[in-house]
Amino acid sequence: MGQACFAGLAAKDEKLAKSSVKPDLSAIPTDVLEVELLRRFQHAGGSSRPVSAGGLPGKKRSDVGVVDMASPLTLVIFGAAGDLARKKLFPAVYQLLYGCPDSPLLQHDTRIIAFDRMDVVMREFLEKQCVNIHGERKADYFKHITYFKGDCSSEDDFAKLNHTINKLDGGAGNRMFFLSIPPFIFNPTCQNIKKHACAPRGFTRLIIEKPFGRDTKSFEELDKATSGLFGEEQLFRIDHYLGKEVVLNLMTMRFGNQIYEPLLNCLNVAHVQLVFKEDLGTGGRGGYFDKFGIIRDIMQNHLLQVFMWLAMDPPEVLDAEHIAKRKIELLRATRTIEMKDCFLGQFTAHSWKTKNGKQRTEPGYLDDSTVPAGSICPTYAALVLNVNNERWRGVPFFMRAGKGLDERRAEIRITFKEQSYNGLVAGEANELVLQIQPHEAIYWKSMNKVPGWERCHADPVVCTMNYQDNFPCSYVADAYERVFLNAAKGDRSLFVGSGELSEAWRIFTPLLDEIDSVKPQPVLYPFGACYPEGLLKFAEDRGVNISLNWKEYLVISGKSEDDLRQVFNELDTNGDGELDAVELCALARKSHDAAPPLEVAERILSHLDGSGNGKLEFEEVLRAVAQLQSWLMPQHALDHTAWGN
Repeated sequence: MGQACFAGLAAKDEKLAKSSVKPDLSAIPTDVLEVELLRRFQHAGGSSRPVSAGGLPGKKRSDVGVVDMASPLTLVIFGAAGDLARKKLFPAVYQLLYGCPDSPLLQHDTRIIAFDRMDVVMREFLEKQCVNIHGERKADYFKHITYFKGDCSSEDDFAKLNHTINKLDGGAGNRMFFLSIPPFIFNPTCQNIKKHACAPRGFTRLIIEKPFGRDTKSFEELDKATSGLFGEEQLFRIDHYLGKEVVLNLMTMRFGNQIYEPLLNCLNVAHVQLVFKEDLGTGGRGGYFDKFGIIRDIMQNHLLQVFMWLAMDPPEVLDAEHIAKRKIELLRATRTIEMKDCFLGQFTAHSWKTKNGKQRTEPGYLDDSTVPAGSICPTYAALVLNVNNERWRGVPFFMRAGKGLDERRAEIRITFKEQSYNGLVAGEANELVLQIQPHEAIYWKSMNKVPGWERCHADPVVCTMNYQDNFPCSYVADAYERVFLNAAKGDRSLFVGSGELSEAWRIFTPLLDEIDSVKPQPVLYPFGACYPEGLLKFAEDRGVNISLNWKEYLVISGKSEDDLRQVFNELDTNGDGELDAVELCALARKSHDAAPPLEVAERILSHLDGSGNGKLEFEEVLRAVAQLQSWLMPQHALDHTAWGN
């Protein structure tokens, strides 16, 4: 909260306003001071949350806080030698200090303590863990990092850690601890931080990476390890999907406009799809994935958070407290999921021949040597959420998520109800689509008259807002950059609260328990399939229509069907109306200025080649476009998966 001003507090407390005595607050921890100031503000009759310096008193808005740039900041990263630290954490802090356009956004002398159990050679450690940093200030960044060899369960090591931090900040700084650690050492780590490593005078905040348990019972045990030791205002539980631009834009889209919010209810919406597709396997980390499965890994957290931000009622203020209140209200109105409303699948190997006649195989889930033999862990799941409240009663929220599919894609697809007057002009249902990945975009599908003599000849048209086109010079921050920045601000609005996690596990735990006990056989599907066999019927039986309109993907990628046809004809030198895998790569290079690897094009071709002659007709190429885009998306969009870190 730092420089936050509590407008009107002095006027409400005349004694405090007239007193010349300046109380010494330096010995009070910042977190405790913030809570007490807020309590006094509300007791004094304040009608809104505090606002940042320069804000308008009484304005119903978010308390975003500010970074304390005057006090030293120490960031301790547990598991600093791991994949997540290398891929995301060290690059994110670099961007905040040196890389983003308005850097530094953290205190300029921020210290990073890399905590892990192994012995390291510092130079080799830095080169390995910072390999994804390519900025000009990399050498300067290295000076911020200190390595600390320690055991999370050792009190002596945490006493030494505290001594190390005190040497860096003189005991007068703020401290943040990033916990990406296995559940079995979570409790001793929190206890040791509380007992030995809290900031004596500044704030102490814990940034906690998922998983937050496997079910209700395990979450309650983890929650007890934190909430019993730290205040909720000190805990920042991560769901990195809350840092994605399209998800963040849900609040602006809904509450900054007049046209969207009145439509989002059971009177107008037929169904909502929350989609996560990934064209990757487990990559030798299936043993980790097998402990959780696709429902725990993606649906109970990422997709459920998207569901909450889309479907919750408007909060009074866009701050952590009021947002959490609305989220919990929505979850409490959501029925527990039953097995009859769940569809499970698992990907298998897929083989095809290359242009040179060589056999290529994409391994199946059970081919991963780290996966237990005979595992029936689902790599694909679809399920229905039903909300029993006035706003959403009768509207199915259809979640589907899977690995080993045909493309990378994450989106929200809202299909609207056809009205009685729609019978006057033949057409399709309107849809509002918010694409999270691979290309951030928002687009409407609506019916429009086709130019010509026929009065009622209508076709669906896609009207799009593409982030790349509309905000070409904007800096797109990685989700973990937002994690560190918002935690430093003390802004918990983009983090996950204990109350919503309790309700989330209430919804999913009975289903997960039944899957674990009954052990249903998943539907097998070949690697690279659009979806498992039987999914369309499962969705249709629950009032959901899954359509495959490839023209939408052409539009949002900025390429028209006519443009693609022109390039297709140029490459079809023999005039047979077909392209092979090599020509498919050339098509991608011409239409997107990039191309996927040949083996990827061959795999896509093998799934779309209806005639079986090793080539694609133009209509088949249209289908391939959506899959090609997964390989051509910007690098900042490649953080699709959180598991296995």
